[in-house]
Amino acid sequence: MAVDDLERVEPIEAMDELELMGIPVALSGASLRPFWIKGSGFERRELFLESAREYEAVVIRAPEDSYTYWRISRNYWRHGEELPVEASSERLVYFQLAGQWADRGLATNPDCAPCMLWKFVSLGRQATTRGLLSAVADAREMNRLLSRGIELQPSHRDNVGNSTLGNLYYAASVFYRIVPDWWWLRVFMGVRGDKAKSVRYARRAVEAAPVRVDYRIELGASLLCLGAVERAQESMKEGQEVLLAAIRLPDYLSTDTVDREHARVLLGAPEKACGYSRDGFIDVDALEERARAGETDASLAS
Repeated sequence: MAVDDLERVEPIEAMDELELMGIPVALSGASLRPFWIKGSGFERRELFLESAREYEAVVIRAPEDSYTYWRISRNYWRHGEELPVEASSERLVYFQLAGQWADRGLATNPDCAPCMLWKFVSLGRQATTRGLLSAVADAREMNRLLSRGIELQPSHRDNVGNSTLGNLYYAASVFYRIVPDWWWLRVFMGVRGDKAKSVRYARRAVEAAPVRVDYRIELGASLLCLGAVERAQESMKEGQEVLLAAIRLPDYLSTDTVDREHARVLLGAPEKACGYSRDGFIDVDALEERARAGETDASLAS
């Protein structure tokens, strides 16, 4: 990190008050403001490791509030997400760190909905990085995190396109679409896929943030998946329309370009929709055969 980059962080007196709106009063005092200012400045420039270090300094000085823990968790997850897919070992390190910080936040406040979100997404990313079969044992916990997080109806919102509740809806849609509808998974793990529920949660995510390309692509994928499973042409048609509309939306996230390419693949191969993830397309039928055979190595994502 160049010295010039550090010097471009806004001074305390120039900080936009909107940046402090979501920060608990106990964490926004004069002694902690410099860390929040630098941390949020780094976040805006997508320097997530630098931001995490500033927030860790807040934890040292004020360890009692769960808010800082999930902000750190999010930064580590975002950093891991930006790494190349082929750098699986390095990605896994940061996704595990994200989970650990979310756990620390939940230990501080068991009803921290953002902590539940980032614990969930850390487990999900560990699964797609390590192999989905490794996530079977986590399915019950992931389901609990989503259900309780949504039940709490968190109000935190960074901006018009980024809220904890919208992200929980999006995560729930992906979860219930990708988790296979295997009867034995319900028997042994207490949870199984639900394609109709996936569509309902995707619609809520889009309602929460219409500007999000990834939310719309998830809605398109969930509709295609539901249509394929139930042989419902109406769902297939709507899914294709949603994907075409998503491709035409302007960028909102740095990952939108990649997501649009995935949308084009889904339009050409809608039968892949149930196994769609950002890391590739999962052969769910082959995955079940391997699961029944007791295999636990890397997934068949391609």
